[in-house]
Amino acid sequence: MNGVAIVTVLALLEYFYFGVLVGNARSKYKVAAPAITGDPVFERYYRVHQNTLEQLIIFVPTIWFFGMFMSANIAVALGLLFIIARVIYARGYIAAPEKRAVGAAMTFGINGILAVGAIVGAILHSR
Repeated sequence: MNGVAIVTVLALLEYFYFGVLVGNARSKYKVAAPAITGDPVFERYYRVHQNTLEQLIIFVPTIWFFGMFMSANIAVALGLLFIIARVIYARGYIAAPEKRAVGAAMTFGINGILAVGAIVGAILHSR
């Protein structure tokens, strides 16, 4: 489970980094806090950060439950793919919102696998 812990922290550090990018975009595009609208490119950075938070709410508990009940090694692999998916999502969305689809689909699929695996694993271990 050490690998699951490492991947979880890496995902959280990625989220932190996306927050730094939002702060930099605030300065670059002159969007003073607490505003969250203004320049469309700033809004893309902001949405990448917020959407990543929305996905982490599912990702963090399910990677742990999947790792405990199914396979820690597969959980680590899926976690690393999640981190890569978020980079693909961020790069696509910041370039043009319609380019976020691949990263979004990857994230959705990974979180779905982790959630279903966590539920199935917990059920199988309750017998």
